[in-house]
Amino acid sequence: MKLYTSVLIILLLMIAIPDLFFYLKLKRKDQKEIYVIFHLIPALLFTGMFLYIKFGLELSHNFRVVAEIMWLYFFFLVIYISKILHVIFYFLNYLFRLIFHHDDIYFNYARFILTGLVIGYMAVSAYITPRNYDVTNVQVEIPKLPASFDGYKIVLISDAHLGSWNKKFGKIKKVVKLVNEQNPDIILFAGDMVNNFASEAEGWQPYFRELNSKSGNYAILGNHDYGDYADWKSQKDRMDNRLKIKQAIRNFGFRLLLNEHVYLKKGSDSILLAGVEDWNKNKAANYCDINKALAGSSSETPKILLSHDPTEFDLEIAGKKDIALTLSGHTHAGQMGFRIGDKLYSPSSFIFKYYAGLYKVNEQFIYVNRGIGFIGLPMFIGVRPEITVITLKVPVK
Repeated sequence: MKLYTSVLIILLLMIAIPDLFFYLKLKRKDQKEIYVIFHLIPALLFTGMFLYIKFGLELSHNFRVVAEIMWLYFFFLVIYISKILHVIFYFLNYLFRLIFHHDDIYFNYARFILTGLVIGYMAVSAYITPRNYDVTNVQVEIPKLPASFDGYKIVLISDAHLGSWNKKFGKIKKVVKLVNEQNPDIILFAGDMVNNFASEAEGWQPYFRELNSKSGNYAILGNHDYGDYADWKSQKDRMDNRLKIKQAIRNFGFRLLLNEHVYLKKGSDSILLAGVEDWNKNKAANYCDINKALAGSSSETPKILLSHDPTEFDLEIAGKKDIALTLSGHTHAGQMGFRIGDKLYSPSSFIFKYYAGLYKVNEQFIYVNRGIGFIGLPMFIGVRPEITVITLKVPVK
């Protein structure tokens, strides 16, 4: 869990500004020193936590630490958003008093009501929404799709981030049930099975093994599946961890596609499914080789590509490769957003051109799945984790 310096500064300001305000108020009221010290305990706790994340977290190989830090982030926001709201309403009341020369009790009512609503909404976003999966159905017309594949049903999931679930195995049961209820021809996983460590995958095998499809389950690796977000004692340790993650995914019942392709068959007809390793703009962390993944394939065969990061689509796929449909994850739709009609608006749109749902670029499609797990914060605000059902259709002439 990387913490950028700019984000660290913002978080420390979120602590310093309201706590300085409350400190000065307590001092003016001549409160006992013990109350002043007690008031500063959360500030010291969270400041220490953020400094540890920035400078020490990469040294820890205990995935449970990351899971616990996510929840500390949540409680930090609950506490400090409430404090910031108090400061805002205090100064609104102060301005009101300057103008009208008296206080207004309704500022207090508004402060308590708004704070309660914010805390309640955050609690729902953390304890209910992450377990409330959205099953999204889309149809995609694939050029040159053989008639026997008309109605072929793909169930796409991604971004489990198992370490974030902290061995709470019951959470995957609902995912398995919902996926199997779709009666899929094939199940695809678009990367990020874990956060960083192979130990996160221990104990999950019996549950993933219950995923059933007619034609097999396939997966690719995401950026978190390489173990690159930790400081390893040696390159051998890094590679051993990576090999164990790959083997765990295979043990879950997935055929892992590592810059390679397979043919999906129905009778005498076939389509091609390719999977690339993670693409990254940083060449040192770019494991993708799309040319290798498509080597030996015919341009006449309809192609579907699993690519974890949708950023790759414009740079290597759109208008450059004869791939009809690209399936990605990675963005989580920012785990935050709101809908107006059918359109989802999310902060992730400032980072990713394709961040959630289906997009058409000329005759090619890309679908970005929001993921079934979380990272960073243990919550989904205004959006839900997603299981996608993609039905392939022969184009209507």
